[in-house]
Amino acid sequence: MRKIIILLLVGLAIFIVAALIRDPDKVLPKLRTNKVTQQTRECPDPFVFAIPVDMSKVSSILYPGQVRGGNYKAHGGFRFDGYKPNDIQIVAPYDAKVVAGARYPVAGEIQYTFDLDHPCGISYRFGHLLTLTPKFQAIAEKFPLPKDLDSRTTQVSPPIEVKQGEVIATAVGLNTGGPSVLGGYNTFVDWGVYDYRHPNQASQDPSWATLHLSEDPSWKQYYNSPVNQHAVCWFDWISSADKERVLALPSSDDAHGKQSTYCK
Repeated sequence: MRKIIILLLVGLAIFIVAALIRDPDKVLPKLRTNKVTQQTRECPDPFVFAIPVDMSKVSSILYPGQVRGGNYKAHGGFRFDGYKPNDIQIVAPYDAKVVAGARYPVAGEIQYTFDLDHPCGISYRFGHLLTLTPKFQAIAEKFPLPKDLDSRTTQVSPPIEVKQGEVIATAVGLNTGGPSVLGGYNTFVDWGVYDYRHPNQASQDPSWATLHLSEDPSWKQYYNSPVNQHAVCWFDWISSADKERVLALPSSDDAHGKQSTYCK
């Protein structure tokens, strides 16, 4: 009996090792899988990705890590004042996989959000997409459509590959609700970048949490969010030429200007 037990244990060990080599995600939890496959999940060095919009059309920058509209926003983005929503195209800034997304109504129009992951632990999110390409529309059709503004995301399983430069959306923002001087158009897109390999420096500072709690009673909810604790300044993840163009543009927020938790 003892020999049989030993043989069974040896056989099980061989099975696990073989499975790890072939498909570790099916055997170990993902936290441990990251350690097993660490060598195949290294980030590019340097990790520099393309701007997802036509910078010649950008009128101002939404800075990541600032209070806007009464709430703290970890993400940044771009405004395109003077352009209609369908004048703007969004492309993937680097190879990744669509892992989650959402759709929800705003002022009678449907807005779309997508989360995309790079296997080394870097993620990015687009928000307020208005018109999607057929590939992304097919993904979005599987998301629940709430009756009110509920932007909670739904997992995409299995994840869907996207290549750098691939067109994601052909219109952004809203056709209504903007200032009359701009024809009522509110043309903008949210873009956030997140490094899930480790918490960001800001989240380690107790005074940061205290400051925002005094500004926004709901800050505790935001502070505890993994999104806020891993958000980064995407200005530092683009080429030096693109960063120079971004910094030369004004901030979209008159109240807080270029103040940012993440961008120094």
